[in-house]
Amino acid sequence: MKFYKVVARRTLLYGSETWVTTKRDMTCLEAAEMRFLRSVKGYTRLDKIRSENIRKELEIPGIQDVRTKYKQNWINHLERMDNNRLPKRALNYNPQGRRNRGRPRKKMAMRRCRNRSNDLIRGRR
Repeated sequence: MKFYKVVARRTLLYGSETWVTTKRDMTCLEAAEMRFLRSVKGYTRLDKIRSENIRKELEIPGIQDVRTKYKQNWINHLERMDNNRLPKRALNYNPQGRRNRGRPRKKMAMRRCRNRSNDLIRGRR
């Protein structure tokens, strides 16, 4: 279990402090975690043992709880930062003005990127 806590979990949650997670992201993380934990216990999905039971046996909290703790630690870290640091300014950023109505116009960079990808597909340089 030490390998899971030190390597696997940290790999799964790398950078998760700044993610805006959706329900789909969390289900993917939970699925990856449970795949690992099932293999540790020697179970397969055909055994039909609930995830909560496996976590209780191994005494491991859910990945969502761990992610919430990571995020809270990151917010506490940001609060301790000086006000002139970029991450703190980004956290407290409040844009001025209003957006234009409607769909945003296409940018030249996007056109260039699309043309370049088409050229790569067709074999041009």
